[in-house]
Amino acid sequence: MKKPVRILFTILCVVFIAVFLFSGYKIYQTVFAPGGYYQSNKNAKEVQNTYVKPAEATAVPVTPTDAPAEGTTSAENQVVLDDEVSPINVDFASLKERNGDAAAWIYCPDTVINYVVVQTEDNMFYLHKDIDGNYSSYGTLFVECMNQKGFKDTNNIIYGHHMNDGKMFAKLIDYSKQETYNQHPIFYLNTPDQNYRIELFSAYVTDMNSDTYKISFASAEENQAWLDSIISQSAFESNVSVKPGDQILTLSTCTYEYDDARFVVHGKMIPIH
Repeated sequence: MKKPVRILFTILCVVFIAVFLFSGYKIYQTVFAPGGYYQSNKNAKEVQNTYVKPAEATAVPVTPTDAPAEGTTSAENQVVLDDEVSPINVDFASLKERNGDAAAWIYCPDTVINYVVVQTEDNMFYLHKDIDGNYSSYGTLFVECMNQKGFKDTNNIIYGHHMNDGKMFAKLIDYSKQETYNQHPIFYLNTPDQNYRIELFSAYVTDMNSDTYKISFASAEENQAWLDSIISQSAFESNVSVKPGDQILTLSTCTYEYDDARFVVHGKMIPIH
């Protein structure tokens, strides 16, 4: 091998090794380092397992007058969920001892969305912190700081990261498809004072500074115009009826169609047990 070729080969080898080592370091930082995907997911599951239990009272027998489901021989063998009861129980007393900012728990059956929601005076604080205040790439789902505490506004907003591993609010993006809405039309929001069934009715891409994030309205007419706007933009069709004065839950996450784009999902808040 001629000397110039040998030098070029050596340089290429060094560059390859440097790129390999740098890539390995970035993977370690993202996935395995403290606060990375692995630890953040582990911590989220620990919180779920500690404070959330299934609410068995939501399972009620189907009466014999109801038609049996396909593949069953008796309607009496079926079980359905009670729409007026949250399918989970949350130990808010213990959870708030751990973190007084805990404001709610959001849950969507048969999805990864099963997380604590916090609220503080600063929308930046929990962007990259878990509920113990430690660094976390997942951050923690949080309520817009301008919202009244206790979900008392007309439009109540929860923010969460769009994680590449599919966790946190990454699932929201799937509501750009009718199929996802058909499969998962209901969320649940448990709070220390009231539980809610969230009947989804709209999802779309919007700018982070759009009127989507308006919290309150000066009149019923203004509220109706806002509802008309957010419904008209929806990527899926829904039969959920909303009117001025209905409380709305808005779920928001990043999306990447353009700078400062956000994907939002709106749902009507129905008080339940």
